[in-house]
Amino acid sequence: DAKDFERATKLAKEAIAEYPDHLLAWYLLGQAAMARSQWDEAVNAFSNVTKRYPKSFAAHRDLGLALSNTGRVNEAKAALETALSLRPDNDDTRVRLAFMLYEKGQRDAALPILERLASGSSSTPEVYLLLARAYYERNDLPASEKAFAKAVALRDDGKTWFNLGVVRLRLSDHMGAQASFRKAAEHPETREQANRELDKLREAGRLGTK
Repeated sequence: DAKDFERATKLAKEAIAEYPDHLLAWYLLGQAAMARSQWDEAVNAFSNVTKRYPKSFAAHRDLGLALSNTGRVNEAKAALETALSLRPDNDDTRVRLAFMLYEKGQRDAALPILERLASGSSSTPEVYLLLARAYYERNDLPASEKAFAKAVALRDDGKTWFNLGVVRLRLSDHMGAQASFRKAAEHPETREQANRELDKLREAGRLGTK
């Protein structure tokens, strides 16, 4: 509730006014600012935590998220990497870092992070979807097919089945493409598009037998 966040902001600022080094108050101020999408205020608050307590994983992580929303990608990357240096096994933060880099156009930097997550058997479908797209853009179709297949094994999704079908078609795996398009046709959002591709494959099959 917006009023709750406003109240939390007011209480945190009152605590900071009396105790300028109150870490929890600064952190709560940052959380309340993020909840209100006040990204610059959040950056300032979390920076005050990291300045006073450089070993705060949560503050570095949330500082990175706030910075990414202000468009300061390199600073956000540095903050998230610092968080990971404090907790190297925190894959949730590694996922956030990879997604941010990918979305902000730094795909070459995102790729090795995504590959590390995949090699660690990540259960996040989006990891494999981004990998599949990155490999497709590099024209590495076998790797793209493998990543799309892993994504759809984790979450049944019409668009993913359709994209898997497209990749398999480009690999000349017609049977695999048909199977993927059939699965895509089971989903309302991709049914019409998938059925068109299935019709094309059937027509090509008929022509090939003449």
